Amino acid sequence: MARDKLITIRIEGEKRQAFGDLAKSQNTDTASLLYDFISGCLSGEIDIKLVTGKGNRIDNQLDKIDSDRIDKLEATTQRLDNRLDTIAKKLNDWIEAIDDRLTDSDQGLSKKITSLEHRLNALAIQLDSQEIDRIDTDSQQIDDMEPLLKREKECSIAAPIPTGETSPGSSDRPAIGTLTPEVSPSPLGTDAIGTVGMTAMDAAKYLKTKKVKVSYDSLHRWISREKTPDSPQGKAALKHLTLINKLYYPKID
Repeated sequence: MARDKLITIRIEGEKRQAFGDLAKSQNTDTASLLYDFISGCLSGEIDIKLVTGKGNRIDNQLDKIDSDRIDKLEATTQRLDNRLDTIAKKLNDWIEAIDDRLTDSDQGLSKKITSLEHRLNALAIQLDSQEIDRIDTDSQQIDDMEPLLKREKECSIAAPIPTGETSPGSSDRPAIGTLTPEVSPSPLGTDAIGTVGMTAMDAAKYLKTKKVKVSYDSLHRWISREKTPDSPQGKAALKHLTLINKLYYPKID
């Protein structure tokens, strides 16, 4: 077994005292702590780089490398921030432009809607005016027919309508109310017995004076068929009109 050899080192008094205090805190003495430290370094249990300072130099290099990376990362981040700022500004400008266009479109649409409302109001007023004029015209036409109806009644009283029966010395003319092709109106619209034949339009106006609602279209269809249908409208018309040879004749009460 090899003999231990004495090692003599010089160290400042303060460090010698501090090392001794460190040994006492570990329940050992200065020589034993130094011996264990040397053994640990030789066995690799203690990293010698921590003692020689190489470990610190490596850490410094790592710190320098990390610092370079951080600087590059910060530069890249700054470039990204600048690009994001540029994109955000462009987006804001684009949104403002769209908002301005939408505002202009809304104003234009509002003006068009207002103009359309004015036109519709004007058209409604015009239609109301035309309706009033038409009603006045119809009323005037009905008023104009009053003398004609009065004359028809006088003519009918002067020339009574035969009942359809014949007697010695009486006329063979059929009664009004039967469809007979032999009786035809004169060019002036008055047949041989003094009543006036009316078209569908005149008949519709005549029925209005009797407060009977039968449309012109229905009266016109009945003329083409030469027959008044057995319907509520047809019965209402038959109370006041007789259809003969595609003309309507008033019934005299």
